[in-house]
Formats: sequence, C-alpha cells, structure tokens
Amino acid sequence: MSSRTSSKFLSGIVLCLATIGSVNAEDTLLSLMQKLKSAPLSRISYQETRTLKLMTEPWHGSGYLYSLPPDLMIREQLQPQRLLMGVKGNKALYFDPKENVRHQGDLDGDNELSVPLTVFKALVNADETLLRSLYDIDFSSESQAWSMNLTPKQKTGSVSKIVVSGLSGQQANKISITQEDGDVSKFSLQKDADGAKNNGVINKLYQELLGE
Repeated sequence: MSSRTSSKFLSGIVLCLATIGSVNAEDTLLSLMQKLKSAPLSRISYQETRTLKLMTEPWHGSGYLYSLPPDLMIREQLQPQRLLMGVKGNKALYFDPKENVRHQGDLDGDNELSVPLTVFKALVNADETLLRSLYDIDFSSESQAWSMNLTPKQKTGSVSKIVVSGLSGQQANKISITQEDGDVSKFSLQKDADGAKNNGVINKLYQELLGE
C-alpha cells in the first residue's frame, strides 16, 4: 500500500469513527429517554441551593416534583415556605398560598422563573421533543454517568447555561442553572420511595393552582 493510499485509508477510518461517535451520542440520548419513559416516576424530591451575588449566604429550599404525563408537572416547594408552580401544556402557573397570589403565563424556555419548570417537565416526563424545541443539546455519556448542556435557542431572558446530569440509564439527579449575572441555582433530585402512585395528589395540587 502506497503512502498516499495509506493516508487516504487512515483518513477514511478517522472520518468513519467520528461519524459513528456522533451517531452513538444521539442514540445514547434516545435510549436514555426511552428508559425513562419505560419507568416513569410520579414524585421526585428535590433540594435547591441558590448562590446569589446580592446575598452573603446561599438560599436553600426543598420540596417535591409531581408528574402526570403527557403534559402536567407541578413543583411543590415546602421549605422555606410553601409555593406551588406548575406546567400544563404550554402554560406556566404559580400560586403563593400565604399571600393568596396567583399568576399564569406562557411557558418561556429562557425565562428565569419558568426555566426550572420547563427542564423538570421535560426530564420527569422524558419529553425529548420539548427539550429540543427550546434548547440546543450537547449530550455526552460515560460508563457510569451522562450529562447534557442546554443552551436556549432564543436568548430573550437571563439564563446563560443549564447543565443536567445523572447516573447511567437513570433519571437526572443534578441540575445547575447559571444566570447571565453569575447567580446559580443547583438542584439535587432523588427518587421518592412512595412516588409510584400520586395521581390523586397531583390533581388536587393542580386544582389548588387554578383556585378551584
């Protein structure tokens, strides 16, 4: 084999491997979503830590995420005070029981308040279509873990970076959302032992969100 032929042969191998690597990355994301859909969870507990420039100490919160596929997701914050936030279809909902204040609006993929709801809804419901409609996805996986960087397709808000990660073949266990000003919200997610059947609970919370 001549040096020129050898060079072309090696170049072909490199190109082929690069193409295979790209395809495998997509297949891994697809297979992950398929696994999550095959083992849905209706309740996940979360811990949130916010590091804000204007605050000397981090802010801490905790609560539950409830899911009722295909289009309902509710976040119930229990600490430091109870709040309800939810997504139904393309609508975002908010309720502060203490102040008796409610808000409704369109779901915005780059809005500071709705970004966590959008990401939670897509991940908990394994909705790859929703993720791709709002974010450019850079997905990577290793033998023990996976991660993906989400970049909003339309830069109309304050979010600069979203990083989601989890153990191989399992739901996300960490989400980090970085704002343009440097503020960071980090979520630690954990499968709830009693989270298999909560349809009655999420429907009740949804009615509370609506004020009915």
